[in-house]
Amino acid sequence: MTKARNDVVVAYSFLAPALFVYVAFMLYPFLSGIVLSLYSWNGVSPRRFLGLENYVRLASDSRFLAALWHNVLYAVGSVAGKIVLGFIFALLLNARIRGMSIYRTLYFTPVVMSFVAVGLLWRWIYNPVFGLFDFLLQSAGLTHKPVGWMSDPRIALWSVVLADIWKWTGYHTVIFLAGLQTIPLELYEAAVVDGASFLRRVVNITLPGIRQISIINITIALMGAFSVFDPVYVITGGGPYNSSEVVLTYMYLRTFQQQELGYGTAMVVVLFAVVILISLWQQRFTRERL
Repeated sequence: MTKARNDVVVAYSFLAPALFVYVAFMLYPFLSGIVLSLYSWNGVSPRRFLGLENYVRLASDSRFLAALWHNVLYAVGSVAGKIVLGFIFALLLNARIRGMSIYRTLYFTPVVMSFVAVGLLWRWIYNPVFGLFDFLLQSAGLTHKPVGWMSDPRIALWSVVLADIWKWTGYHTVIFLAGLQTIPLELYEAAVVDGASFLRRVVNITLPGIRQISIINITIALMGAFSVFDPVYVITGGGPYNSSEVVLTYMYLRTFQQQELGYGTAMVVVLFAVVILISLWQQRFTRERL
């Protein structure tokens, strides 16, 4: 055996464990899911092949289409909030202030919390009897009755979005902060000498310097918004009147409560296709802009 071939064998022997885990726990379940989406199955009785019938049903399922639209609204609200706040906080945390490492830790703390715990926390905050938000609004004289954060169909989805922003802003802040620290300080010093204002420095130096980081940050936030489940399920359960229901909570209902495994899997496949399209858009946008 030649040395080159021996090197290849050694390399693949190191990759084999990771490849096995990938195939066994990611690739095989994914392909099995695509196959299952072509069947009608309740988890007990024999499968019945339907072809693309489940996907045809999805196209005419008004509740699924509404849930997908809620995912879009969730993505718009949560991505805008996390990206804007993450950028602002990153600018603040990038300053050389004594004890800044403590502030960075505090901003990142919600990220490491379980979303179930976060959901329960925000249910207490939204509680109409002893909730913090209603207490603050009533104390300030802005309202005289509970707002209905979880019970008003017009507000419920945005209440979950607010909790999502609170949890993940620190994550996006850290990514922005890493990008800010790659920008040479000489550029800012030269701009200060030329008399450039803070806003002009941000527009002409900071934003172009973190363009690639921003695209990655937005893409991560979008992919997370279209795969959201925990906060919606814990805080509102998809209610009231399905006003905050997203695709994965609807999938959970049809799959595990109504035992329509094939139909529920078809929803996941469609959602996966949406995430793939977002990823492809990100790659194309990155190539065109950089």
